[in-house]
Amino acid sequence: MKKTEIFWYIIDSIFLLVFNLYFFQLKGGSQPTSVWISYSSIHISYMMLLITPYLFKIGRNYVDFSRPIYAITTIYFFISLIVGVVFVILSQDSYTLALLAQITVIAIFTIILLTNLIINDRSVKDFELHENEIKYVKEASSKIKTLLNQITDNSNRKKVEKLLDLLNSSQVKSSNFVKSIEEEIIREIDNIEKAISQENFDNIQTVLDKVCNLANERNRLLKLSN
Repeated sequence: MKKTEIFWYIIDSIFLLVFNLYFFQLKGGSQPTSVWISYSSIHISYMMLLITPYLFKIGRNYVDFSRPIYAITTIYFFISLIVGVVFVILSQDSYTLALLAQITVIAIFTIILLTNLIINDRSVKDFELHENEIKYVKEASSKIKTLLNQITDNSNRKKVEKLLDLLNSSQVKSSNFVKSIEEEIIREIDNIEKAISQENFDNIQTVLDKVCNLANERNRLLKLSN
């Protein structure tokens, strides 16, 4: 276990330790059912706050999708805490109001959380689909830019620049029926890298022409499909 993980576990446990210290020092162990309902609800809401990171994908690309979920569980915790503390202080013999209050809070929270998780899941899928669609242009352009730094002769360099302009001006959104062409373009760009490393300049020109033709064909098919 990493040191930072240990620190986070310690930070997460501070609230529970402090809350329980105050609770048992001020209220003691013999309490009516309404108090224990409130006590349990506060702990449940805090546990929900702690497990929030496991409700969605983690990563830099998914930060925007996680923020609403964090906000919901945080608000739920504080509302549950406030309602719970009120009923702990009141210490009513009847547990009905305490139970109904916490059930109402958790019911509203559950509806809002599940709704946002559904929306979040759809948003993540749309995001991943978009990333997958633009993968070809991003990957191909990145490889071609790298080639520009490796090519010294003007003739081939101009062809590479032309290819880069072609890729950058290509339609970003892809389609399944041009996937095979896109994959072939990536493979041919890799072949250009091999040809450069072997200083096989004739082969570089041949492959560059082939990649340009494939890129034009890919763009033509996409235009026809629109």
